[in-house]
Amino acid sequence: MLSLPADAPSDEIKKSFRREIARYHPDKVQHLGQEFQEMASGIAADLTEAYRILMDPALRAKYNDDLLGGATTDRPASAPRPKGPEEPQPPPPAASSPSSSSSTASSSSSSSAQAPPRPSPLAGVDFVKKASLSRIRAAVDEVMGNAEPAHVTGFDVALTTKPKRGLFKKGDDKLRLLIKFVPLVDAEAVADAWAGAMKGKVPDLTLCVLLVGLGLAASKDLAAAISEQRRKSRNAGPVLVPVDVRDWEALFPPDTPALVRTLIQTLKVEKR
Repeated sequence: MLSLPADAPSDEIKKSFRREIARYHPDKVQHLGQEFQEMASGIAADLTEAYRILMDPALRAKYNDDLLGGATTDRPASAPRPKGPEEPQPPPPAASSPSSSSSTASSSSSSSAQAPPRPSPLAGVDFVKKASLSRIRAAVDEVMGNAEPAHVTGFDVALTTKPKRGLFKKGDDKLRLLIKFVPLVDAEAVADAWAGAMKGKVPDLTLCVLLVGLGLAASKDLAAAISEQRRKSRNAGPVLVPVDVRDWEALFPPDTPALVRTLIQTLKVEKR
């Protein structure tokens, strides 16, 4: 849940916990509906329990034993083993039933072992993806109602706009918009989306990618990743816009089409 190696020190545990728990704060998920808010609350509780166990040397030692079937390879040398009354515990996972073994992963009290299972973080991500894409499609219909669907492998939404022209106003450039959801928008996600977008590039169309996720890597890291992809493609690549679906904040490159900026603004208004 915390994406940590077995020998992670306390400062890494604290940093990872704060990063992960922030994704499920009520203020970050209030726009996704009651069902996901309840799911996010459950995931946050599991993260808190994981943090409690890993920060307690005795609980962490027992967790390592339960997880590794008694092996001591990954246990920190300073972690003491449980003593005294804690020794006569129920049989280890190898000798228990599937339902009871699942509760040992939390190494908590008997009351928590009897609690109903909560959805996994992956289930939460899937729910956010569905909710976010549904909201995006609704905003696309509102802002780009004349867009035609396109087919580009590797993207959740692909469409081509038909520019509207007024009597005294020049029409917008014709735009191909590709939208992809990822758990985290980072350098790896940027490289993958960039490569996929290049396969869907069409002459005389402005190519724009919305790379949306549950969080964004540091702005400077994303800027460096995008600059690297631009260099490799000799500035022939897409306009890539990282978007955080928790609050619909986006990092707009200077050449972001006005229609895309309007789309993101519409998503922010709907959130409120």
